[in-house]
Amino acid sequence: MPSLRSFKKSIGRLFRQVFHKPKAKISRGSILLVVALTILFFAALAVRLAPMMSSQPVVHEFDCWYQLKVTEYVAANGYASFFSWYDYTSWVPFGRSIPASTYIGVPFTAATLYFIVNGLGISIDVLTVSIMMSSFMGACTTLITFFLGKELSNKAVGLLSSLFMAFMPAYIQRTTAGFFDNESVGIFAIVITLLFFVRALKRGSLPSAVAAGLCLGYLQISWGASDFLTDLFALFGALMLVTGRYSRRLLSSYLITLSIGLFIGGLLPRSSFETSGTLTSLAFLAPVGVGAVLACYEVWLRVARYRHATAGALAPHAKPILLGLVAPIVGVAAYFAYETSQNLSISTVGSNPITFVGGKFLAVINPFFRLEQRIFNSVAEHLPAPWASFYQTLSVLIFLFPLGMYFLFKRGKDEDWLVVLFGLAAVYFTGSMIRLGLILAPAVALLAAVAVDFVLAPFAKVVAQKSVFERRRFRISTSLTSEHALAAFTFVGLLLSVNVYLGIQYGVNMGGPEFAPISIYSTSGQWRDWQTAMTHVRSVMPSGATVASWWDYGYWINGAGGADTVVDNATINGTQIALMGYALMALNLTESLRIFKLWNATQILVYWGHEIAGFGGDDGKWPWMVRIAEDYLGTKTIDDATYLGDDPSTTSIHETDYTLDAFYSSTLFKLLSYGEPTSPDEGNSMGLSSARLSVDEYNGGYMYDSRWIGHMPVDLHGAFTNAYVSSDYGLVKIYDIDYTMYYHYINRTNAQWAPKIGDLTSAKMDGVLSTGEKAFASFDAVLGSGFDAKVYIQGNSSRIYFGVNLPGYQTGNDALGIQIAPLGSVDKSDLRIINYQGHQAYDGHIDYNGDWSYDTGGANATHFATGTNITEFFLPLGASSSEDVTLRPGMNYQIRILFWDGVTSGEPTLASEWRTIWIPVQLY
Repeated sequence: MPSLRSFKKSIGRLFRQVFHKPKAKISRGSILLVVALTILFFAALAVRLAPMMSSQPVVHEFDCWYQLKVTEYVAANGYASFFSWYDYTSWVPFGRSIPASTYIGVPFTAATLYFIVNGLGISIDVLTVSIMMSSFMGACTTLITFFLGKELSNKAVGLLSSLFMAFMPAYIQRTTAGFFDNESVGIFAIVITLLFFVRALKRGSLPSAVAAGLCLGYLQISWGASDFLTDLFALFGALMLVTGRYSRRLLSSYLITLSIGLFIGGLLPRSSFETSGTLTSLAFLAPVGVGAVLACYEVWLRVARYRHATAGALAPHAKPILLGLVAPIVGVAAYFAYETSQNLSISTVGSNPITFVGGKFLAVINPFFRLEQRIFNSVAEHLPAPWASFYQTLSVLIFLFPLGMYFLFKRGKDEDWLVVLFGLAAVYFTGSMIRLGLILAPAVALLAAVAVDFVLAPFAKVVAQKSVFERRRFRISTSLTSEHALAAFTFVGLLLSVNVYLGIQYGVNMGGPEFAPISIYSTSGQWRDWQTAMTHVRSVMPSGATVASWWDYGYWINGAGGADTVVDNATINGTQIALMGYALMALNLTESLRIFKLWNATQILVYWGHEIAGFGGDDGKWPWMVRIAEDYLGTKTIDDATYLGDDPSTTSIHETDYTLDAFYSSTLFKLLSYGEPTSPDEGNSMGLSSARLSVDEYNGGYMYDSRWIGHMPVDLHGAFTNAYVSSDYGLVKIYDIDYTMYYHYINRTNAQWAPKIGDLTSAKMDGVLSTGEKAFASFDAVLGSGFDAKVYIQGNSSRIYFGVNLPGYQTGNDALGIQIAPLGSVDKSDLRIINYQGHQAYDGHIDYNGDWSYDTGGANATHFATGTNITEFFLPLGASSSEDVTLRPGMNYQIRILFWDGVTSGEPTLASEWRTIWIPVQLY
């Protein structure tokens, strides 16, 4: 029985342990905090998903289409396939190494989410996951910001910073549904890295430092702006050291975070230590150098008791040691001195082995660098941020975050210094490049939250029955009432509600149709031009088509349209972009065709902005095409002074960007304006829709530009055909490229005799060379024995004239003629001879037996003429009979001059060497 009682007691203890009443109580504050965070998460998610509710879900912007392409490839073929993928559909004909030029963060994250969601039994495609992922990451960042704010100060700061991140336009714009680019995971990675780094810094936590390193590694493989955070850590470490705030917590946090993060980043082919020049980049050397200095300082502190003994032992060897330390410094200085003497500069492409600096990074640090890099400056998001954009994207927070800097600076904790540096660096970087306003968002959220918390803290104490300012903090002592607290909270709440409202409105407005930049008040409906154009590319154009365009549209054409592209938004080959700009801005169609043929482009796409400001069409981008082409190809090839200069009508003002007449001869202008109505009446007669006409007739558009209207072409001369014009507003035009004119041009350059095309009214066929005939192109023909002829040639669209001047030729006694044949064979030759075999005008050919035979149709006497030393011929273009050689304009044939000295039959006495002749045709 005792054993039974013991068993019962054991069972009782077990059940009491399992089903015990919890002693810990969940406070009301904790419940409210969880509810608040849940509301913030779903509010942030809803604001960012608003575009999916107001319009068709679509991938936004340019780069996002490339990210979608990579994600679909990874989802279909697996992660490993990415690292051996070479894409031949972009940057034709060279192709693009995808792993060497792509960050994997976004596509791998999206593919992982796709696998997880479908693994849970929820059927969803890659496109939907990609469209929604940025919104999900934005909402997650909102939560992470709470924990960062809490770690920095308290829960109130965490909640406020989370609220600000949820509704800040600066962050919404790059995390809205469909914005599927590096920033969507980049900011998340920055915030979570800062969270763990601050935890490690405050607590000396090694697990937090490891977590910070892993998150930094995720950032390194996701976004090029990771250099910002690594160099921010370097700046922070250096500042802590020089201000005497060094600690072992700083050393361990710094070294663990940076070593893990940089190691992970170096494993990616995009930023590989081996191939990308990372080991010699400033972004790598700065944090590594600071880490080395911190480690050396720690060693110096630890060996403090041995310093005096060590110094005494080393004193006799001071000179060699000093020389060993100074020599490398002198060597580096000498290297830079030599570099300067050779007129070299810091290179963005790795020619300088010590200071390899990326172009974007260098332009942020040194805004003047962009003045020398016009291809970099041509990207709108690389331009400096106007001050108005700060208020537009930050709203009232722009006034709060400097106050937050002040409060943190005054408090002066290590983590406070880090956040202050974060804010200062982000402001500077955003001022240099508008795109980096995204990095400013979490800094502003944190600092503005700190400002609000510090300002409202005294009033919060009133509610907690603590109503007196502390004399030490505010230097005054004033009693506060609950009315004061209510007024303060109401005022701040109203200010912040403006930020929330503007953020919601911004998120809703981001739901506008993609691909079109703006709408105009006179039109209604959605902008679908790019969607319909890409549908045409994908569904109508032949598979494998290569579409040439300005680089802005490369990702759209390749990602959304599925066509091969020559250049795209990666801008990895500046020379190819310059050639594209030159092809579009060439002053004749033949030269454009010559460039397009380098890539075997089958179509050309242009974006027609109707000269309306804000549309972003090629009619506004063309100056950059000229400038970039000049930078890479040289002034001898193309000079922007040919297209842009001083307006002659404004003699009192000197200008440099006035559109000169040469622009209206460019291929781009012809492609943009061909087939466009010149007036509203013409547009109506063409049957254009009212929506299309509303754009054509828009006030300030091309119809109000007399110079534009006056130069509009009526013909593209067969070079560009089958124009596709997008609906509904005619913004996108796609032409088929016909290289016939280019082949004619090649034939002309290869021909030994290349006559001109022109008027033949001066060719009288009277046996005398008139002044007009002598103006024709002339060529020498050597017959030998002192007989040298000069041949005058010119053609028009129907026939070609030959005037042979042969001193010593005697009318009636001698015979003289021409023999013309296809290239490579004389078996079928056309013979035109004066005074041969009893025929005054002999029109013959070489028959199947190789004999000379007279044409059965006889000769047209009006095509022959003879005089003193002069013989003239007309040859029709196109075969008049099967016995004639068909002469086609633009094609090459072979020709020779025949001469019978004192005889009029048999083989010629003398004959010139065969020469290739180009049948002239008009080239444009």
